[in-house]
Amino acid sequence: RKPNSDKMGLEEVGVKLDEKSGKVLVDEYSKTNIDSIYALGDVTDRMNLTPVALMEGVSLAKTLFLGEATKPDYDNVPSAIFSQPPIGTCGLTEEQAATKYGSVDVYIEKFKPLKHTMPTGRAEQEQVLMKLIVVSDGQTGAGRVVGAHMCGADSAEMMQGIAIAMKAGALKSHFDSTVGIHPTSAEEWCTMRTKARTTTAADVNKS
Repeated sequence: RKPNSDKMGLEEVGVKLDEKSGKVLVDEYSKTNIDSIYALGDVTDRMNLTPVALMEGVSLAKTLFLGEATKPDYDNVPSAIFSQPPIGTCGLTEEQAATKYGSVDVYIEKFKPLKHTMPTGRAEQEQVLMKLIVVSDGQTGAGRVVGAHMCGADSAEMMQGIAIAMKAGALKSHFDSTVGIHPTSAEEWCTMRTKARTTTAADVNKS
């Protein structure tokens, strides 16, 4: 979507816009080329999510009013698509993670939620897919969970909690040592022991 930056008179005061997209150009502290003008949210076309705009606003308030120079932090921002079934995601994709860290281990779980196997008879229609991306041994940050992705019921709710863990630097061993709540789909995040594959930066470059 195109930033709605026209008809605001920005050009008249000298604020620089991206010629192609119309987004307001800002530095890492959300300041435009005009010292007294800042821009936040979708108009800057950085990460177009409402809670992200809120985070950018909090960062700017700290910078301007508390004297704490604070940059917006776009690492491990969770998001969801409220489709049917819904999709939740946090962190890097498999390809992004492999490129950044050199090598990542991929864990995948596909299952039928227990609550639908007998009570509702909708097990086939309510299947869940979960995916964890973990930095491989021998790489900087080994063991760290850098991507979590899910398609299935309650994925957005789960991803919000997982995002907190990832923000705190959670390792795969932390997931493995956590006791699950049974019977829930969420407990599967704690039982993904079998690695599906390892993907390297070279693999990504080949594709």
